[in-house]
Amino acid sequence: MDFESFKIIPVGRVRKENEKTWLEIYPEFSEAVEGLREGDWIKLILWFHESDTPEKRNILRVHPYNNPENPLTGVFATRSPVRPNPLAIYAVKIHRIKGNRLYIDWIDAHDGTPIADIKILVERLDCPQEIPIEEWELDIGKSRQVGEVNLIPRKSEHLDELEEVLPEEYDALVLEIGPKTTVLTAEELVELIEALKEIYENLPVEIKDRFRRREGRSP
Repeated sequence: MDFESFKIIPVGRVRKENEKTWLEIYPEFSEAVEGLREGDWIKLILWFHESDTPEKRNILRVHPYNNPENPLTGVFATRSPVRPNPLAIYAVKIHRIKGNRLYIDWIDAHDGTPIADIKILVERLDCPQEIPIEEWELDIGKSRQVGEVNLIPRKSEHLDELEEVLPEEYDALVLEIGPKTTVLTAEELVELIEALKEIYENLPVEIKDRFRRREGRSP
C-alpha cells in the first residue's frame, strides 16, 4: 500500500435548501445508515473540496477566523478549511431520518460538500472528561449492547492484587447511554443488578411466560 496517498470515496453530499440542511447518503451506502436513530449525535467528516488545490494545501499558517488582526497561526491549531488535507469535522444531531436523508442543524459547509465518513459520537472518546478507568483497562471484547445502552466491563486481570479495595471504590463498568457516559463501581453494579431483577419480577406474567417459552423453559 502506498502510504503517501489515500483515496477517499464520498459516501454522500451535504444538501441545503432554504432553511433546511440534510446529509444525502448515496444509495450504495444505504446499509451503512442502519442503526442510526433520530436524536443521535454523530461526528460528520467532510472533504472541503473547494479548498482542495495545491496552493491552498501548501498554506500552513493562517489568520484565525480569516481576520488579519489575528496573528498568523499554524493550521493545526485552528479550524480553518485551508490545510494540507481539507477535512472538516462536525458534531451534529440527527433530527429526522427519511430514507437516505439525515436532517441536521445548519452547518457552514457549502451545498454539495462531499461526505467522507460518519461516526456515532461517544462522549467517552470524543468529549474531554475525566474517566476513572483508562481505555486500556477496558475489556472491549466483552462489551454488550442492549438497545442504546453499551456495557463495557473492566478487565479482570490481577484482581488478586485488589484484596484491600472496597466494592464502593472499585470502578467496574463503563455504561454508555447514547453518547452519554458514566462509570459504575462494583457496589453500584450489584445494586443495578438487584434493581433489574426486581423490575423483571414485576413484569406482567404474560410477558415473562413469553420469555420462558422462547428460552425453552416451562412457565
